Amino acid sequence: MSDEWEGIKGHKQWKAKLEELLAEAESAARGDDAKRFAVSRRLTDFILNSWPNDKAIKAMDEIAKCSAQNLLLQTVDERVREIAGRTAELRQLAKEFQDLADAANASASAIRLEKAHRVARTLTDSVHILKDFRASLDTGSDADLLRNVEKAMDTIQKLRTLVEREG
Repeated sequence: MSDEWEGIKGHKQWKAKLEELLAEAESAARGDDAKRFAVSRRLTDFILNSWPNDKAIKAMDEIAKCSAQNLLLQTVDERVREIAGRTAELRQLAKEFQDLADAANASASAIRLEKAHRVARTLTDSVHILKDFRASLDTGSDADLLRNVEKAMDTIQKLRTLVEREG
């Protein structure tokens, strides 16, 4: 038996010891985990050391057992509450990340659409210039032909550069 339990005799002294432990349990309930575990352990030691094992002592042992369990349950409840809070935070972050990913995808789509629009516009311009070039072959002078060939080459070069750059 440890020194704490030596010299305790009779129901009155065991009751006083349990009252002391319950007061410490009440204080520990508002404290940190180490205090709760320590008082819970002492309440368990009370059960092991209290005697004689008559009806009154067994009733005090039951109170000590419930108090020890409640201290530990409080710790477990706090942990569960903390984990639940972290789970909620994780879900909130996941939602924010999804919103950011959706926004990034929308921006990427808009950028791809803009690139496609520029390529289509340049292709359309190329078709118009090639039509002008074909028309100048039929009716135009050498100066018109030369000017239209240069325009067609310039437009084709712009188209090639745009396609290479825009992908």
